Amino acid sequence: MSCQDWQTRLEAYVDAELSPQEREAFLAHAAQCPECATATLALAEAKRAIRRTGRRYLAPAELRSRLLTDLRQTGANKASGPYQPRLVHWPRQAMAAAALVLLAVGLFFLVSQYRRPNSLGEFADLHVANLASANPVEVVSSDRHTVKPWFQGRVPFTFDLPELQGSPFTLTGGRVTYFHQEPGAQLIFGYQRHIISAFIFRETPQLAITPTSFSDRSTSFNLQTWTQNRLRYVLVSDVNAATLGQLAELLQKN
Repeated sequence: MSCQDWQTRLEAYVDAELSPQEREAFLAHAAQCPECATATLALAEAKRAIRRTGRRYLAPAELRSRLLTDLRQTGANKASGPYQPRLVHWPRQAMAAAALVLLAVGLFFLVSQYRRPNSLGEFADLHVANLASANPVEVVSSDRHTVKPWFQGRVPFTFDLPELQGSPFTLTGGRVTYFHQEPGAQLIFGYQRHIISAFIFRETPQLAITPTSFSDRSTSFNLQTWTQNRLRYVLVSDVNAATLGQLAELLQKN
């Protein structure tokens, strides 16, 4: 498939609508095509921004009270005489709040298919963006004694990596990533022909995530998360939950 053909399939890739064979073919193409990799990353980031915006613009709590009061008054007016719309008498603040509600409703329908519980969906976005990146790892090594020291001075914490010899997993490398301006480590593991992202951050209020595991059928991703030594771990991949749990057990033994 040509680069021009892939350009028309970028959204299908970001939305996880490609078949496993098509997804692998695209990843192979993106690894050699900076233009497609950059466009895919930009699209994934745009969808993340839309999701954040949809959560940010919430109608003020007092609007509900205003609407209920107006509805009661409307009912009273209908009972006592000809109905006269009261909307024209709303103050400017209420009109602005109503406009904000319309904006929030529009954003809700725009992003509802991409929303997932709590912050776990954002980690799936980071995982997808990394897969589409022309440089998915900054330190390339299968040696844990090489990868772990590389993060010293780059993230404000330390962590241990498990011995993977004899396990079905391989360490590919890692990179520094960010979640709500908080620096963290993203470790890349391989399992057969699948990629697993292991995110490690300091435990903060925005990382108080529930549930501890999540399967998103719309994106075919499984996620698992836990806290250990004041660190938040999040695993993301399209492998099944049992396989993801095996890697989680190896990481938790350290």
